[in-house]
Amino acid sequence: MKRIDALNQLHVVTNQIAKSLEMVNPSMDDNGSDQLEGINHMITRREETIKLLDEAMAKEGKNWTEGEHGLLQQLTILEESIQPKLSELYAAFSNQMRRLQNGKSVANKYKPQAAYTDGAFFDQRK
Repeated sequence: MKRIDALNQLHVVTNQIAKSLEMVNPSMDDNGSDQLEGINHMITRREETIKLLDEAMAKEGKNWTEGEHGLLQQLTILEESIQPKLSELYAAFSNQMRRLQNGKSVANKYKPQAAYTDGAFFDQRK
């Protein structure tokens, strides 16, 4: 793959990530799992495209053309808008996982202190 093609593909995928992140609600309860999985898939595609770009740069060198400089500047601007949104999404996800773990902990701590047998109540506390 040529360097310019890899750059164009990287720009397209990064743009898709930015648009998808704008539609994500900061409250994790309002997001569908397919929406979050789609973003994760796009991030994986972006990583693969970066590897292709690295390979193309190894073959063609690092002397960027004027058009490539324009794409790189656009990518930089997109990155600056994506990073805060990803950080916010990660924080919301971490918060949701923490609430889930707390709920699990409370549920596991609950142990009934009494036993019921045929309508009779026996208190087992001492």
